[in-house]
This record gives sequence, structure tokens and C-alpha cells, in this order.
Amino acid sequence: MPAKTKKKAKPSKPKKSAAGSKPARATPRKVAKPASVKRSSSQARDRDEILSVSKKWWDANRLGSIPMMCEAFVGGDKFHGFNLNGHTYYALDEWVQLWKYLAHVMTAAAQPDSEEAAMGAPRDVRLVIRGDMAFLTAESVFTVNVLPTSDAESALLPGPGSVARIPFRATEIFVREDHEGKPVWKMWHFHASPRAPEGERRMGF
Repeated sequence: MPAKTKKKAKPSKPKKSAAGSKPARATPRKVAKPASVKRSSSQARDRDEILSVSKKWWDANRLGSIPMMCEAFVGGDKFHGFNLNGHTYYALDEWVQLWKYLAHVMTAAAQPDSEEAAMGAPRDVRLVIRGDMAFLTAESVFTVNVLPTSDAESALLPGPGSVARIPFRATEIFVREDHEGKPVWKMWHFHASPRAPEGERRMGF
């Protein structure tokens, strides 16, 4: 008997979707930004905020503004500072008391757009940020008119009626926390010390 031939299987037809329904559209996947991009954006924001706090402190010195100084420093008893006069001050209230006294001893010599103002601008500014802490270093020249009525007893200042120009170095320590625990950048420590005269050769070099 002849061999039976196998029937070819008919191609299966695609199943029809329910009446009136459209095929489902693929939902686009959200691509997460790389962690490095997020970090760089956050660091840039931190840098801007810290530099803004630092600028407020420098402007406060130029204007002799106690309210501006208080905005830059952490409040309460958390602030600690080494002043250019060589003394240590504990808590913000002590620094405020110092500034009130200095208002009767000296006045700012730098006028806007003057040579003194240019000398007083911070230079060689270096900022390092590590998590919720940061430090900034800079150099400048402190220039003030010592009032004729000054009774200041300081090795740093010349006599009454003179102009004091003191090159100095500064270190600013920042923490992302204010005295109430809010996560905002504040200066927790300030340290200033006299700088060697311009042109003096560094020891060892």
C-alpha cells in the first residue's frame, strides 16, 4: 500500500484581541541618573552655600556689621574663634562683645573700589568639603584706622590715630548644622593669624 502522506500543519493565526481594544503600548523606563552626577550636583550646591556664608562674614568685617556676622556664625555657645588679636573667644556672644568694643577703637579704612578694598579681598581661597563638614583657607590684609581716642592695649595695633595694615591668614570651619540642629551651613570656627611680610623668603625654600 502506498505510504500515507502527512498533512501539512496550517499556520496558526494570531489571536485577536478583545473587540475595540488596542494593543498595549510599552511604558518607557525611567533612566536613573548616575550617582556621580547626583553627587556633583549636590557638591556644587554645597560649595555655593558655603562660599555665600563665607562672603557674608568677609562683608561683615568690611562693613563692621554685627547682624551679618551673626548670620554667618553658628549661634549659642557652639561658636569658637581665634581672633587676629591673638585671643580666644568662646560662644557667639563673646565675639559680639568684642566687636562692640572694637567699634570704639577703630573704623574700616577700605572704601568701595579703593586700593584698600582690593587688598582686603580674600585671595588664594581653597575650599574642601567632606560630607557635612568643610574648611576654607584664604589670605588677606586687614586695614583699619585706629581712632585717636583708642585705648586698646593690643600688641597687634599701632598707636591711636594711625593706620594698621596687617597681612593675615584665615581658616574657616563649616558644619551643616545651626545651633538649633537645622541642616544649614554655618561657620563653627574662625582662626586668623599674622602672615609673613610680602616678599620674605619662606624658611626652608
